[in-house]
This record gives sequence, C-alpha cells and structure tokens, in this order.
Amino acid sequence: MIAAGDRNVKKKIQWKEKTVGIVSLGCPKNAADTERMISDLSGRGYTVVPDLEAAEILLVNTCSFVTDARKESVDTILELSRYKEEGKAKYLVGAGCLVSRYRDQMGDLIPEMDLALTTFDEGRLGEILDEVGGIAPSVRPRLTFPLAESRLTPPHRAYVKVSEGCDHPCTFCSIPLARGGQVSRPPEEILAEVRHLSSRGVKEITLIAQDLTRYGHDLGQTDGLSALLERIDTEGGVPWVRLLYAYPTLVTESLLRTIRESRSILPYLDIPLQHVDEGILGAMKRPGSLDFMKRLVDRIRNAVPEIVLRTTFIVGFPGEGEKEFETLLRFAEWARFDHVGVFAFSREEGTPSYDLPGQVPHRTRMRRRKDLMSLCATIAQEKNRILEGKTLPVLIEGLSEQSDLVLAGRIMGMAPDGIDGEVLILSGQGRPGDIVDCRIVKTHAYDLEAWEVGVPEPAV
Repeated sequence: MIAAGDRNVKKKIQWKEKTVGIVSLGCPKNAADTERMISDLSGRGYTVVPDLEAAEILLVNTCSFVTDARKESVDTILELSRYKEEGKAKYLVGAGCLVSRYRDQMGDLIPEMDLALTTFDEGRLGEILDEVGGIAPSVRPRLTFPLAESRLTPPHRAYVKVSEGCDHPCTFCSIPLARGGQVSRPPEEILAEVRHLSSRGVKEITLIAQDLTRYGHDLGQTDGLSALLERIDTEGGVPWVRLLYAYPTLVTESLLRTIRESRSILPYLDIPLQHVDEGILGAMKRPGSLDFMKRLVDRIRNAVPEIVLRTTFIVGFPGEGEKEFETLLRFAEWARFDHVGVFAFSREEGTPSYDLPGQVPHRTRMRRRKDLMSLCATIAQEKNRILEGKTLPVLIEGLSEQSDLVLAGRIMGMAPDGIDGEVLILSGQGRPGDIVDCRIVKTHAYDLEAWEVGVPEPAV
C-alpha cells in the first residue's frame, strides 16, 4: 500500500476503461469532499459508475466520528476488497477521516488497500491514479468547485463547504485528529460556487463546516460569516440558503441581523450545545453555563422571532450523574427546541475524554438518551400542531420513501437528508425542485401531512 505522500509509485496498472466505483460514508462534509474528488477524476477522463462490480478502481471515503462509523468504514473496505480478489477490480483506495486519523497504521490494519488518501491529500487522487496507470502528467486548471455531474445530491439542492477542520479543543471530538485546524475557503471561491449552482437551477444550498461561525477567522476577518452571507444573499441567486453547525459563543448580533434582514438566508440555525451543566461543559472543554445557554436562546429568538432552532446533546459524558442529567432535561423542557439530536457518549480512542474518570455505564447512557429523546419528541409534536391549517412554502424532493403514492418535501424549518423529517404531500403536482404552497392538514412528532394549494384534494 502507498500513502498519498509517497512520491515514488512503484505499482503500475494498465487502466482499461478508467472506471471508478465510489462509496461515500459519513456526514455532508464528507459528501462534499467526495464530490470534489469526482470532479477531479472526471476532468482527467475517469468515469464514475454506479455498479461497483463494473469498476476498475474502487474508492471508499471513510468516516471515523464514532465507533460505529469506524466499523462501517472498515467493513466497507473489506467488502470491496473481495472485488479485487475476484478479479473484478484492480485498485482499492481508502480516503477520508478514518484514513487520516490512523494514517500511520493503515498499511498494517487494512493491507487490502492499495492507496491511503488523507483528507489533506484528496486533491491528489487523480494525479496519483494517473501515475499508477503510467499516464503522462498534465497541467490542469485548479477546480474550485464540483462540476454539476459530480454532485451526490439531487439537482435542486447542494452542500457547500466553506471551511475545513476545527480549532476548538472539545475533549469528546476526534475531528481535529482527522481534519486538523480550521482553514477557510476564500469568499470569492465560495461565491463562484454558489453562482454556479444557481445557474444550474439549484433551489437550496446548505452551508457546512465543522464550525460555520468561525468562518474567516484564519483569513483575518472578525465577522467573516456575516459578510459572506450578505454577499450570498445579494449575489448568489439561490432562493434558500441554510446554515448548519454554529458554535454557541460565536452567534453574533451581526449574524442574527443578517438572518433577519436577508431574502434567502433561512431563519434556521443549528447550534450543537452538547450540554448545559457547567461542570460537564468544563470537562468537555466547552464554554458556557445553564444561564448562558438560556440567555443565548432568548437572544436568538428575540432577534429572529420566526427562527427554527436545532441542537444536539451528549448524554452520559464522564462525570454526568443524575443531577447533571436532570439539569439537561429541565433545560430542554424550557427551551422547546424545534429539532433535537441526542447522542449517547462514545468513548473515542485518542480523545482526552477517553481516560476521564466517572465513565457512565452503557445502559445508563442509553436510558438517558431515550428519556431525553422522548421529551423532545413530545415537544416537537406540540410545536408542529400549531402548524395545522397554515399554508407554507414547501420544496418538493420527489416521491416519498414512505410511500410512492405521495410526494415528499420540506418546509424552511426542515434540513435535508432526513435530518428533521419531511412533509408528505397527499395531493400535489409539483416536480422535484419546485417550491410550492401547501396547506398543513396533519402533524406528527417529525413529519407533516399537507395538500398542495390549487390541486384538488383527495376524496375521503
């Protein structure tokens, strides 16, 4: 196996059709990385094929966020290695967070891989494959964003990554181990990508980063995100722009004002609070306290009354007793978030929290997760009930996976890819990518049922 840093590629393979089969695991940020690799490969004459058995080259973009993600990544690589053994593929590439995190051990851990490509070197994939195939190097213009045919998302929506890495020292998080410190993309490059997406008919972009609110700090900008959003709003041409992953202490008045006054920046904000007990936050190496979190929620809602708030919590962190968990429960009951994700603490090797005292038993962690999720689901259903009878714009996604007899879509307050649920359109004629007015007729904890305005309602 070679690593991306190796300049002397000894193994030479004659590519016959230059076909590539890709499996992309993990979060939207990983998907954005995969799209860039596909663009690079397409520009060099490689063809991405949906049938893995028909590919000469196999690529797995891995995730290492928690234990289950690492297991899935390893299992996927080993499964695809069978295609090599059976002579269906010639070359197996592992890329992404798992490879980056264990870069010095990958050769011994998974010898079936021919190439280990870290997140820092993914831009060299095409160059390395050319070298392996004995293809003469060529000077190519740098790709600043994925080509339209490289997108893994439906044509009407896309993820745009504005920065890479993270500077925060959270003791539970392995992201800096795999992706390093924060590096922001130049604003002109991001704007060019947004304009390109708009010209292709994209109706929604989701801006993503490990910490969106710290965008531009490494470029010397004190409030870079607000400045970027203002330009996207006036120059981007995309109807819906969604923000994911805001850090609690970096939600500025300028950012809230931009959200409130813009035409396209949706009143939606994802702020992973993780916890509210000051002792647990200290052990996590995150700032804040219960009072701070309450003031933050009030400040956001006062500035943008219609805003939809999503957050995530970690339960069962080392040192969390019943008192600390009860504090978190009562806060969630008070805050009444629109959407909540709850994770049971995962003991991640290499992170400071791995060896912290007061590790919470697995059964207790899972019980606390269930209790908090149950509370938040009840709150979500109560809040959704207020929407019954209202007419709201809905972005059509296509046929619902729950039933091919109805369409599925999302209101502004729902993030894509099943993060926040969907709208089931019982009677509608919209096409994927259309934004249509729908009347909400029934609500559940996560999903809504609706009829498209102007379309005959189904017979009872």
